[in-house]
Amino acid sequence: MTENAFWKGSFEFMVKAVTHIEAMMFDLDGTLIDSIPAYFDLLQSIFDTLGLPQPEIPLKKAFIGRGPVVFEQMIPEQNDLDRETVIQQCFEVGRRLSRDMFRNKVRLFPGVKELFEMLKQQGISIGIVSTTERQFIERKMQPLTNEGIRKAVEVIIAIEDAPQRKPAPDPLLECARRLSVAPQKCVYVGDSDVDILAGKAAGMQTIGVLSGLADRQTFHKEQPTLVVESVNDIWRHLAPHAANIKAERRQG
Repeated sequence: MTENAFWKGSFEFMVKAVTHIEAMMFDLDGTLIDSIPAYFDLLQSIFDTLGLPQPEIPLKKAFIGRGPVVFEQMIPEQNDLDRETVIQQCFEVGRRLSRDMFRNKVRLFPGVKELFEMLKQQGISIGIVSTTERQFIERKMQPLTNEGIRKAVEVIIAIEDAPQRKPAPDPLLECARRLSVAPQKCVYVGDSDVDILAGKAAGMQTIGVLSGLADRQTFHKEQPTLVVESVNDIWRHLAPHAANIKAERRQG
């Protein structure tokens, strides 16, 4: 087994698996775009602006992984204002402060462009499943647009597009449905425990990347199919086999 991977078979298994899959889906924040530091800065600015105590780090991580539903847990119980009012203020301040965040502070992770290009050459569909609201998705897709790979993404699932959010499988299953691909023919790539839980619940192979929220201990607990340092590792290990994979996919 390689130093930076644990799998029922490691990277060699991944190369074989890619010859049989029809779609690869990705989380966005911390997986494709390096947005985690920007999110921590945003949350600090929101709570400072509103004069509220800073939430604990685990809650901030939960917000990034699970979405705005976590705001309710961040508001102190003894707050004088109605909790719903404070939550709405958090939304309003966050929307204003984040307007330029993804344009100015967030970049695509290395290897994403190359991996997307290779997947398209292999005839493998690409989808994104995010806990972001639909109205903000294109803002967060700007790094992909800047690198010329936005059009490679065939389906984007936002938080409103499924009845339940990750870690429930609903968003991933909806992505598979829109791609017209059976879940067992999909791989889901993400940086948090909720990504792995959602992928496994959907019946998909899962790849955990260490470029975002989760560490090795977290992934070891959830047992994804594979753990890598970043998306760049996926591309780096598949690229030398691209010609063979393409030939085997044609034969299959």
